[in-house]
Amino acid sequence: MTDAPSATRDQPLIAIDVVPMSFTASDGLRVATARRPYDPYAGLEALPGVLLDGAELLADGARRALRTKTGIDAAAVRHLAQIGAFDGPDRDPRSAAISVAFVAVATPPAGGVADPGTVPSTGPTAIWRRPDQGDQRLPFDHDAIIAAALDHVRTRIWRDLPLTRALLGETFTTSDAALLQAELTGVTPDPGNTNRALRTNPALVRSDAAATTASRGGRPPATWTWTD
Repeated sequence: MTDAPSATRDQPLIAIDVVPMSFTASDGLRVATARRPYDPYAGLEALPGVLLDGAELLADGARRALRTKTGIDAAAVRHLAQIGAFDGPDRDPRSAAISVAFVAVATPPAGGVADPGTVPSTGPTAIWRRPDQGDQRLPFDHDAIIAAALDHVRTRIWRDLPLTRALLGETFTTSDAALLQAELTGVTPDPGNTNRALRTNPALVRSDAAATTASRGGRPPATWTWTD
């Protein structure tokens, strides 16, 4: 049974907010924001977000937010997952709004992550930062959304293979996997346990690429790829 329509009902807006995320061995784990061109909070960094169009699917709204606010197009999105909904009467000064939040694992920027201070102040440009870099105090409740995205990834790494594959890439080393684990948990994993977990994972196979990455006479790092 549904409620009868009411001309006086005040329906909240539906917003889509996305946490862009990337990982590389050189830059570690990063999340992206973008400078807001309009009020409220014009000029401040915030997560890319949009109001959902009437006939738009949630995931399509997330892709639109990435494209129009950060310049991350669909081809750069390796994995997109809904992480939850956020509400509260004071989260948006314009009107009551419910945010459906996503995490998007994206291809890292070409040439690595630039110093945030060099990012242009105009145009749809992603500003990549370490999740713990400074006290950003993002507007709305975007700090809470980022925390939820990190918790989503932290609790699903290796259990959610598409997510893990998107973060590590098609080929990665044991040290890459250990670094990702350390970045997510704050604890450096035991090397023996990491090697054993990778070696016994049926989704992985050791790659011949290891033979080309030896460093100055030392043992070459184990390199892994996915079985399918």
